[in-house]
Amino acid sequence: MKKVLTGLAMAVLGFSLQAQELRDTLDASHVSAIREKLQNTTQTGLVHIESKDLNSGVAVFGTPDVIKKLQMLPGVAAGNELMSGLFVHGGDGNDNLFLLDGVPLYNISHFGGLFSSFNTDIIDNLDFYKSGFPARYGGRMSSVVDVETREGNMEKIHGSLSLGLIDGRVQLEGPIVKGKTSFNLGLRRSWMELVTIPAVRYANRRNGEDETVDGSYAMWDINARITHRFAPGNELNACFYTGADKLRATLEQMEHYDGEDGIRRDSPSRMEIGVKWGSLTGSLSHQYRFSKKLRRKTTLYYSQSTSDTGYRFGIHDWNGAVETLTSMDDNDVSFVREAGLSSNWDWYPNHSHHVRYGFSAQYHWYHSGRAFTSSTVQGGEMVRAAADDESQGYRSFEPVVYVEDEFFIRYNLTLNAGVRLAFFSTSGRTWTSPEPRVAFKWLINNHISAKMSYTRMSQFAHLVAAVYMDLPSNSWMPSTASARPMVSDQVSGGIYTGWGPFKFNLEGWYKTMDHILAYNGSNTFVPPITEWEKSFTEGRGRSWGMELEATYGKGPLELTAYYTLSWSQRKFEAVYGDWYPDRNDNRHKINLVASWHIGKRWSLFANWNFHSGNRITFPSHYIVVNGNRRYLYDAPYNTVLPAYHRLDLGADFLTVFRSGRSLKINLSVYNAYNHLNASLAFLRSGRDGAFSGMAYGLVPIIPTFSVTYKF
Repeated sequence: MKKVLTGLAMAVLGFSLQAQELRDTLDASHVSAIREKLQNTTQTGLVHIESKDLNSGVAVFGTPDVIKKLQMLPGVAAGNELMSGLFVHGGDGNDNLFLLDGVPLYNISHFGGLFSSFNTDIIDNLDFYKSGFPARYGGRMSSVVDVETREGNMEKIHGSLSLGLIDGRVQLEGPIVKGKTSFNLGLRRSWMELVTIPAVRYANRRNGEDETVDGSYAMWDINARITHRFAPGNELNACFYTGADKLRATLEQMEHYDGEDGIRRDSPSRMEIGVKWGSLTGSLSHQYRFSKKLRRKTTLYYSQSTSDTGYRFGIHDWNGAVETLTSMDDNDVSFVREAGLSSNWDWYPNHSHHVRYGFSAQYHWYHSGRAFTSSTVQGGEMVRAAADDESQGYRSFEPVVYVEDEFFIRYNLTLNAGVRLAFFSTSGRTWTSPEPRVAFKWLINNHISAKMSYTRMSQFAHLVAAVYMDLPSNSWMPSTASARPMVSDQVSGGIYTGWGPFKFNLEGWYKTMDHILAYNGSNTFVPPITEWEKSFTEGRGRSWGMELEATYGKGPLELTAYYTLSWSQRKFEAVYGDWYPDRNDNRHKINLVASWHIGKRWSLFANWNFHSGNRITFPSHYIVVNGNRRYLYDAPYNTVLPAYHRLDLGADFLTVFRSGRSLKINLSVYNAYNHLNASLAFLRSGRDGAFSGMAYGLVPIIPTFSVTYKF
């Protein structure tokens, strides 16, 4: 009987297996199924990444990183080097929806963007949408990154220990009640103190007694998931995430003065900087299958992102024999909190339809505050004192309903049509946003499919930032009567092919963005708080381009080439009267990725990255007014920096012990041929009035090393 069942199973799957090849063939069929799913799914712009792909390859600083993996894909710009920027199809970087187990995550990076908040040890898979967004997603304009953590093993305890260049990771999973309840726990912490403490001691030894520096940085995060199965099709999941960064720096100096009265006096000063920021999320979700045709997932969640930045300065000075005490204290606090409930349903009325519908309701609380004091005491008397406290808070409510239906028009024609209706209410103003979505797929034959899609996306949250950097001083604010919701419309389409080990995809898009904001305030790192809308001007954006992907994968060798040809433009009437290039308007982008698995022990990886230079604004000429030069500009972002390129190399050495435990050593080299790409640029003007620019690179070759032990 067993042989008969096995034979039937092999016939259904369409291939035959030998017993000793069972595991390898099943793995290969799993990969083939994923590729076939991506080729045959109705949506355009979808990339599916499995856990094993996240944890292999080049690991910068010895730590696999989700965002840096996505930066390799076509249609995505990375922004500043080494940072966790994600600029998708001309987006601004603050218009990406990040979901961790269905919960929105507002802060997605550590160390100012050096690496992301997603711990790959506990991730099961992720879906990345650049276009063709299904109606069940919304709230951001440019992309969706939907990350799902892995449920723990129901039968045995497993885990891993990883040591990288700047952090260490521990992952542990196993049963709480065998076959019923499991847990999965991931912890990560930096050990930058091992570098900063000796560096600070060395600096103090060189500076002497008159100058003392101190400082430290630490980051940590925790992921946890508990899964309980009441019965097949009846499952409860509790997920938790918290992560934080803490930066502290002090500088003490001592200067000596010989006063007019002949007395030598000391003038000490002290400067302190303290920054703390982080996120916390928690969710409880219940999945229930009523029948083969109907299932439901209900999630109750909470998410928050906070930052606290403090600066303190004090100096004792002398004016002759009169002592002067000057002090300044500045503290900035901001947070966004969100509580929500969602219910998502899947209904299969027949073999031709898959209907998804549901609702969600989110309550948001945005807050930013600043407290500034300064004083001067001279000769024991207060001669100057100032204080400035300001804060801004909003509470908003966002209910959403959606429905979408994916159905077969005929055997080779599929249509996904849906609509999302979002409401947003704050400060006595309610916005209504209908968002139609449609995607069409034509399966030309078993190897070729054509797709087209149209989507509208709305975004009610604005990132208030004075600079294009991921800083803790940035804060989130909602749409108000003076800052309307941002809206994007995107049309995309392409041809997707696959013959055996070869895959070739060609996709194009055109996207418009309305009511986007640009900062027009003073040159400062700290954004405005009260009446923040007055420091921003409203404008439009547009982006279009073409993406190419060519992949060969057979046996131990896989080669992939990505190419992007794109345009990204902005139009802000208050800045410039016509369309002008965006700062991330990289005309060409090329990524070449190779992996080679040599036997069971060695794996080699190589990535080569190229893109046209980012843009900056330089004066085009100057005039002399009253003997002083006045610089004039012909257009924003009128200068292109030198082209960016680098080579990354990596190697994995894997040892599997008889007990089933394994040890993996990863060696990675970032920027292997040490090309200093432009990070800063300065303008020079000669006596003849001609301008010349000088670009400087800051990131050299970075070799890294990590060890992972699995048990």
